[in-house]
Amino acid sequence: MFKGRRRWLVATFVLIITAVAYIDRVNLSIAAPILTHEFHTNAAVMGLLLSSFTWTYTLFNVPAGMLVDRIQVRVLYSLALLVWAVSSLLTTLVRSAGTLFVPRLLLGIGEAPFAPAAIRTLADWLPKSERATGSSMFISGVALGSAVGPPVLAYLVSGFGWQSAFIATGVLSLLVAAIWYAWYRHPLDDTKLTEAERQLIFRDQEPPKQEGRAPWSQIARHRDIWAITAGYFCLLYILYTFITWLPSYLIEDRHMTVLKSGFATSIPWAVAFLCGILGGRLSDFALRRGVSTLNARKIVLVGGMVAALAIVGTALASSAALAIVCLTISTAGIITANGAVWAATQDIVRELDLTGSATGFINGLGNVGGILGPIITGAVVYATGSFLAPLILAAVLALIGALAWGFGMRSTPRNRTTGQTRIQETAVAKGGHDR
Repeated sequence: MFKGRRRWLVATFVLIITAVAYIDRVNLSIAAPILTHEFHTNAAVMGLLLSSFTWTYTLFNVPAGMLVDRIQVRVLYSLALLVWAVSSLLTTLVRSAGTLFVPRLLLGIGEAPFAPAAIRTLADWLPKSERATGSSMFISGVALGSAVGPPVLAYLVSGFGWQSAFIATGVLSLLVAAIWYAWYRHPLDDTKLTEAERQLIFRDQEPPKQEGRAPWSQIARHRDIWAITAGYFCLLYILYTFITWLPSYLIEDRHMTVLKSGFATSIPWAVAFLCGILGGRLSDFALRRGVSTLNARKIVLVGGMVAALAIVGTALASSAALAIVCLTISTAGIITANGAVWAATQDIVRELDLTGSATGFINGLGNVGGILGPIITGAVVYATGSFLAPLILAAVLALIGALAWGFGMRSTPRNRTTGQTRIQETAVAKGGHDR
């Protein structure tokens, strides 16, 4: 059934790992309303706790990205998942808001390699003409985890106590780590990959520079990298605001129960999962129809951020149902644009053999927005008693992100490679196979 399509099994596994990563992230969001009362704290402190994961995550993204370009993805992904598991299980032992910072900071360290490792894996396994679809599958894991996680975790929290949610996510991470390490191989080493599919993958990839990996400083000097990073800062501010505060928003502003908010939270993410994959296919379709590589990515980048402006409707909606509809449109836009970010990144840096490093650079700096989103939202909600102002601010950042991508990205990445396959050249440039 999957003969000749093993690359899509790899992409699906990357999607699953991403979903697990985001289930691990939202577990605290689901438990937050209960922990706020149990630990006798407030929205401002909880905003710091919800943001704390991103502090170490941001700090370690650049070194993690550099490690991905040097260490086997098979090993690094597995180790990262083990750290996620330890973080979740440690959380069950905390008895105060202050001690809760420790496992959340550890989770940030453990998840730092996950995006660079995912993009490096996809860059190794997918031809350029399928790059946006693969990247959208990776990012759709964000939506899948955020859709599946809240209702399941809300059920556990409501029925078995908040600790049960963290036990479940810890066990899940351990299981996925073991399966990935046993199953994954680089396409040059995968004995189940047909020669025809191997040829297909490498024939439509930019060949790495013959002298090997380019200097890392080329990333910091690249205009398009900075444009992508600026827009990604805005996107992650909005994304982390949604991930961390949506359950509390539905409970406090829309007066839902914990269980009902968990199911309501899953609706925008379920729709975003489908839209994200469709956005990637749209970008690849445009590329195959002769649209330039840059414009094929910008269609989805800018379009997604424009759709995210629907968050204004969430802020002003007179009913919970209308608020969720607007939130669904906005979330779908964010996830759709997010996938195109990583397709554009691969287009720009694949030939430099710095895919992991560039991902770490963009994700690291962009996640400053992820740090600020939960903190600013919590502080403003604490001061005003409402989510109105934070949601309007999120909409303003969506507009800024669309402008950054629409006018900041100008250079045209190299056209697709044709003719002779580059399998041997790729192997030499890597200095080894099983990444």
